[in-house]
Amino acid sequence: MKETLFGDTSRYDYKSMCIPSFPCSRGDKPKINFYGRDEPIPIVLALLMGLQHAFAMIGGLITPPLVVFKFTICGFPFCADLEQYAISAALITSGICTIINIAHFPIPFTEKIFGRIMYLGSGVLSVMGTSFTFLPIFEMAISQMKDNGVEGTVAYGKMIGTSMVCNLPDFS
Repeated sequence: MKETLFGDTSRYDYKSMCIPSFPCSRGDKPKINFYGRDEPIPIVLALLMGLQHAFAMIGGLITPPLVVFKFTICGFPFCADLEQYAISAALITSGICTIINIAHFPIPFTEKIFGRIMYLGSGVLSVMGTSFTFLPIFEMAISQMKDNGVEGTVAYGKMIGTSMVCNLPDFS
């Protein structure tokens, strides 16, 4: 039971797995024994790694809209209510796109039109959402829309909608 929860502590040194060693440090570096492919991982380690991964996903989804609203739309003084709106919109959009991507629905009548059945979604577990690569594009496009008289929140909504449409499959 203990090995199922915490793993084999005689075989694996969890301290050396989790604490980085610096390449220029003196002294002997311990040989790190990692888990092999298809080797069962202890439950506590799997939970900790899953929680860390979930925090990284949420952080990656929240940061780009926060940066866009702080520096492109609101400026100084910051507008907390609009930033909350942007983060909520990014999380909702990410949820919708993730559900569509995880599902694997056959699109009706595609066999008659294209000669094969087309599907909406990959059927593979993956999280879709905002990315840091969007930042320069979003900032430039929103600045241009604001110069043309479009309100900042409307410009952000247009960019989120454009991202959703661009994620649709190519049927060619």
